[in-house]
Amino acid sequence: MVNAKRYESEHRQAEYGRLKGKTREEGFIEGLRREFELSPRESRGVLELVEEQFFDKREREEGQIAYVAVSAEERAGKSMKEMKKVRVLLTREIASDHEVGGRWGESAKRRVQILRMTEEAYEQGALLTQEDLGRMLGVSSRTIRRDVIELMEKKVKLYLRGLQRDIGKGVSHKRWIVQLYLQHRTYSEIERITGHSVGAIKLYLHDFSRIMMARERGIWRAQEIGFYIGRTERLVNEYLELLKAAEKDKAQREKLASMKLQMRYLERKIPLKKKGSGMVWRQE
Repeated sequence: MVNAKRYESEHRQAEYGRLKGKTREEGFIEGLRREFELSPRESRGVLELVEEQFFDKREREEGQIAYVAVSAEERAGKSMKEMKKVRVLLTREIASDHEVGGRWGESAKRRVQILRMTEEAYEQGALLTQEDLGRMLGVSSRTIRRDVIELMEKKVKLYLRGLQRDIGKGVSHKRWIVQLYLQHRTYSEIERITGHSVGAIKLYLHDFSRIMMARERGIWRAQEIGFYIGRTERLVNEYLELLKAAEKDKAQREKLASMKLQMRYLERKIPLKKKGSGMVWRQE
């Protein structure tokens, strides 16, 4: 019986080895070894680079596009060819963008898209340029420049190549929106001030609330919270800093208490979902 099991195991392993050798990946590695005399390790490294640049296997959501941008680690002084590139997934368009465009105009819609895509690129280790944004949004660099100037006047943080020195200044648009809510601003006021739709505002508040409730349950490390709720460690840290500051203000503490009560109520009434948000914020 033991010998039969060992034979079956060895047979499966041999079969796996034969089938694996017939894949395109293994054929590519063998071709590099034969034609260019590269070692197996070097050949596999070339394969990984090709897959990263030309065959992004990450699942795309509706409205997302793949784009190659310069690494955030690169500084000025190099030619474009010499700079390290990063392949990123960016959310070019979501349903609430149309709501913003219909209410406030195309320029307002574009500014929301700029904030979202530049932040997404930065979270993936890249920085977009004004030319990148113009290409993706179908407008000239001059138009993007006007949008950037208007956003900078609002003191919002812009993750944009050419503005690296200023990235540490200001606050991100997500933190800005949540901060306004904690200051007892209504949805309509936040919508008017920031140019974001009510739908987008609710999504940011939902993320903030999940982070707040995770801390309530004794999860303190940003990395751990980010893993459980599917958000970046940087965003979690940003919201935790905002939460800490809000707890020092009496009026904002009352707002936090109200949000906690609502979350506890909804957690009892609404089944948890894997991806979608069960949060239904009360209109104010």
